[in-house]
Amino acid sequence: MRRAFVAAAVAALAVCGALAAVARPSDRPAAAVAAPAAPSATAFNPTDAAWLQLLVPMTEQNVRLAELTAERATGPELRSLASEIAAGGRGDLARLQELTRLGGVSGDNPHTGHDMPGFTTAAEYAEAERTGGADFDRYAVLHLREYLEQSVRLADSESTAGAAASTRRLAADLRRTRAAQLARLGP
Repeated sequence: MRRAFVAAAVAALAVCGALAAVARPSDRPAAAVAAPAAPSATAFNPTDAAWLQLLVPMTEQNVRLAELTAERATGPELRSLASEIAAGGRGDLARLQELTRLGGVSGDNPHTGHDMPGFTTAAEYAEAERTGGADFDRYAVLHLREYLEQSVRLADSESTAGAAASTRRLAADLRRTRAAQLARLGP
């Protein structure tokens, strides 16, 4: 089910980007175009808006899991990496939220209640809290890996189909950081 949703989410981002590329400025929905916050503000296309609306809640949920992992993992390497993911995620959130504001993108979470790849659901977080020892480590690694993999996929989509240079730069930064963290997480 999650794999199908991943494909659908990535396809939706790609379609938004393709539509934005062929739409005349007057054809674009007002909510997807940036309200100029400054004279040099760049218009956000639907892909930029969708990427931000997806990454903000996904990052929020996984920062929480990474914080729990940094506290409870049995191995020092996993605790260290989880601490890095949590700290980086908090910084990423500040950048994502600032771009959301500058781009005039709705701060609403259209993904509330969805069981999507890369999102740690409330039930999954509760399960992590109930689990201990090596079982906790395996569970945390599984969900952190899913988050990092999905982040890389979505960053690739934003880099390909996004319009705003600021969102594409952030996507490239996130891709680089999260791919490196994924490599450290191991197989």
